[in-house]
Amino acid sequence: MFTRRYMFTRPEDLPRARVIWESTAQTNFRKSMWEARDKAAKTKGSQNPTAWMDYSPVWMRRDYWESLCHRWATGPWQEGSQAAKRNRAAHPEKNVHTSGSVSYATHSQELRHELERAPTFRELFERTHKQKGMDDYVSESARTIVETYDKTMADRYAEGTLQPDLDPKAWVDAAGGPRKDRVYSFGYSLYTTSVLSSYASSVAPPAYASSFAATPGSGGEDMRTLIREELQLHFGTMVEQLISAIRGVGPAQ
Repeated sequence: MFTRRYMFTRPEDLPRARVIWESTAQTNFRKSMWEARDKAAKTKGSQNPTAWMDYSPVWMRRDYWESLCHRWATGPWQEGSQAAKRNRAAHPEKNVHTSGSVSYATHSQELRHELERAPTFRELFERTHKQKGMDDYVSESARTIVETYDKTMADRYAEGTLQPDLDPKAWVDAAGGPRKDRVYSFGYSLYTTSVLSSYASSVAPPAYASSFAATPGSGGEDMRTLIREELQLHFGTMVEQLISAIRGVGPAQ
């Protein structure tokens, strides 16, 4: 839909845009599904997925929702969910930072005001991963990643040469690679997609840009089609409005 109306000036931008599109769509869809499950569980007052069938989100067909409820109630999905909870509990330092509920964008704006210039990636990272007034990182993971990144940068760039503010490949490698469309210290954000895009351009086609997970049975392709249609409906209008605003004209009717 988008490419029928618009085109990229450089052909090499298309595959990179596809990586960002799929990564962002997967991230947002996963978040929407979590919110739908959480709302259904709270509304029904039950953690049993089969009890959620009457609480499908307005943006999903009822039969798809029921199919997913059956899947969530199965042993393999429940086992995977419990394993993820155990992993988070066993490695709490992976999620430690000092930003609290304040977004990275807000921290960046505050730093820009304090420094009277745009903050570097390292300055923002240290603001959100060091205790205020202290020079120690909040977790061993943060310290290890920074040390690995610094060593990689020292090896990659000769002394005295200009280094980029952030080398995406060096950072992603130091962080152990992308996990579930996330990069350490970025979480789910637009920054993540740009970092993953840069990373993807320097390595083989990434596993994290795979297609959406299929629903049980033969409805997988139908589910993917539904997702694509929903994304095109919402984001297509958004893109048109944005472009119209830039050009100074009203949105297309």
